[in-house]
Amino acid sequence: MVMFGAMTRRAQASNHPGRSAARMGQPQDALLQRLQAEGHRIPLSFELFPPHGADRRRDLDATVAALAPVATAGFSVTMGAGGTTRQGTHETCTAVAAQSGRPVMAHLTALGLTRAEALAAAEGLWEAGITRILALQGDRPRQGPVPPGFAHASDLVAALAARHPFDLSVAAYPETHPAARTPEADIDYLRQKLEAGARRAYCQFVLDPAAYGRFLDACGRHGIDVPIIPGLMPLEGWARLRGFARANGACVPAWLDRLFAPAEKRPELMPYLAAAATVEQARRLVAYGAPALHVYTMNRWPQALALAHLMGQG
Repeated sequence: MVMFGAMTRRAQASNHPGRSAARMGQPQDALLQRLQAEGHRIPLSFELFPPHGADRRRDLDATVAALAPVATAGFSVTMGAGGTTRQGTHETCTAVAAQSGRPVMAHLTALGLTRAEALAAAEGLWEAGITRILALQGDRPRQGPVPPGFAHASDLVAALAARHPFDLSVAAYPETHPAARTPEADIDYLRQKLEAGARRAYCQFVLDPAAYGRFLDACGRHGIDVPIIPGLMPLEGWARLRGFARANGACVPAWLDRLFAPAEKRPELMPYLAAAATVEQARRLVAYGAPALHVYTMNRWPQALALAHLMGQG
């Protein structure tokens, strides 16, 4: 994606000690004011999932309609554990692309699909004009054995790159993948996926933006200079999100617990607190060097659209 290039060279030049020191500190500039005053545009993409049922389809259509004008880096569509929603992923990708006129990136998982099934899914996407793929190892199927297929995301990337000139992306983990032996081993595996043919990485969401800044510096020290795009989760439903973060080994800053505590007794406060905290997360991620933001929407548009406008879109 050409739009990331110049920004990435500036934001991710991690080999410069001065840049590294600046990133590690708390960002001080009034970023939102600067974005508005200078008309700067942070590329935004939005993650969706295949809907179940007519009502959920209408909700998704409304979300795409609301976000398409500000989805400057397009949309992505997830795939269920073990590749269980691959038909729904395909159908949703093509529908979103047709409705929005924006590029759409399909998730494609290695675990749970045979090699033939994974490549057939990719071929169907290519024939439908969906040329962007986020190649993932994915989660094990919830039931039954894992069929023989691509053992690792890097194997899937290599096979896709050999098949068509897909625009390939992979996953990255600022707070280290739970299965990785060490943070260094995790970064080395990221490099293997990139060397297999991927052009950028999308990060698991973080609640502590400083962890993303440290990850960028670590990647720079290991010679990785592709765009590394953080995931941003609007912070509605804090109790659920907090539990999900802890289950995945993500740091939960104490200040967020304090911020959302009043909403336990007054739920009416939650949308306002969540909006303020989400904007702060976005501001800090960009100040730490994010070349773009990938927003997890849960197929809902109001907070994602508000965030886009605050970040200078629209």
